[in-house]
Amino acid sequence: MAAASAVSELAQYSSCEVADALIKLKLPQGGYLPGLELYSPQPMAGATSICGPAFTVKMVWQSEVHAPQLSKHFVDVAERDSIMLISAPSSARSAVWGGLMTARAQSLGVRGVVIDGRCRDLAEHRDAGFPVFARGHSVLGQSPFTRPSEVQVPLVLADPTVPLDAQGQPVFPPVTVHPGDILLGDVDGVVCVPQHLVGQVVEIARHGRHVDELCRQDLRAGRGVQETFALRRGK
Repeated sequence: MAAASAVSELAQYSSCEVADALIKLKLPQGGYLPGLELYSPQPMAGATSICGPAFTVKMVWQSEVHAPQLSKHFVDVAERDSIMLISAPSSARSAVWGGLMTARAQSLGVRGVVIDGRCRDLAEHRDAGFPVFARGHSVLGQSPFTRPSEVQVPLVLADPTVPLDAQGQPVFPPVTVHPGDILLGDVDGVVCVPQHLVGQVVEIARHGRHVDELCRQDLRAGRGVQETFALRRGK
């Protein structure tokens, strides 16, 4: 698992800066998890930012009787300082996270939740100041539609709204998130950083921020974009 100090350093950067760094490291799609929006504590606004290791939860349809069963509630086994990442069936219109889940997660020291699916009880999350990222929201609860099946397993996240190319493949391929990978989310979106790349991402993001600040100073002083980028970015 990535060192806590490295994660703390990574948390200083935005999702855009981190995605740019991952692109420079040749990670496809820059670790971006598309289609996830900030619902709490403010909807798509504010300075909310979360960063921490993923604690993964796989949801399945309630009717999938042969899928694995959990012996404990998935929130009860969440790890302190983690970010819960929940994957639900893509066509589910019910929520997999509600206000009571937020109450328990906060008591355990969970930093936030990222839902490849839907949440509900928006007012409760916002009153608690708990960060919630999701694809959408619903009035329906988890039961009797879906159920948790596994925790701390790799999850494949695919945006169901992404169109297909001529070969029938999504133009933005799915992203696999492993337990312990670092998630960083803010108003711009959510990115996933593989554990072994955290140190490199921090170094590249630090340099990128410095270069961007120089560009910003030049542009405010009246220099053109093309000239500024050629001078500061070499292009």
